[in-house]
Amino acid sequence: MSRVGVVSPAVVVAALGLFLGGCGDLGDAISGDITARDCHPDPKTVAALRQEPVLTQTPPGATLAAVTETVSCGWESPGPPSLGMLDREVTGAGAAADVSRFYADLARASGWEAFGHGSHVYDAGKSDGTNCTWSLQVLSTAGGTYHLQITYTPRDLRPTCL
Repeated sequence: MSRVGVVSPAVVVAALGLFLGGCGDLGDAISGDITARDCHPDPKTVAALRQEPVLTQTPPGATLAAVTETVSCGWESPGPPSLGMLDREVTGAGAAADVSRFYADLARASGWEAFGHGSHVYDAGKSDGTNCTWSLQVLSTAGGTYHLQITYTPRDLRPTCL
């Protein structure tokens, strides 16, 4: 894995929902020695995520950095299973309340459903059309920057979703 980040309770719940809610059985996904397995992103999923308005549009005056893509199929108990993630930094976006409203409106218009209010600027989920769910988080970081993070289940961890 090329990047380490903070995993929120919302991501843990979404990840467990991916495996237990019709996206393959968790036992199927982790049977055998998963740490020895190659891990691959699902190219169709990554391509679809890269087209999502929440990842391609910014509040007025903001600037987007390049998308960073990470994927890991390791699972270290008692933590959540690792997921694929697209991460994009946004600078110059303004106050957190304005950023939250911008992404809430944009996400709602493109089919995302908001999670309850957590410690992030904005959290939402969206079905990927295969009984799996993508998870969106807009995180506030030091210096007034934000990170847009969309997590998904890597190809090797979702045997019944492909």
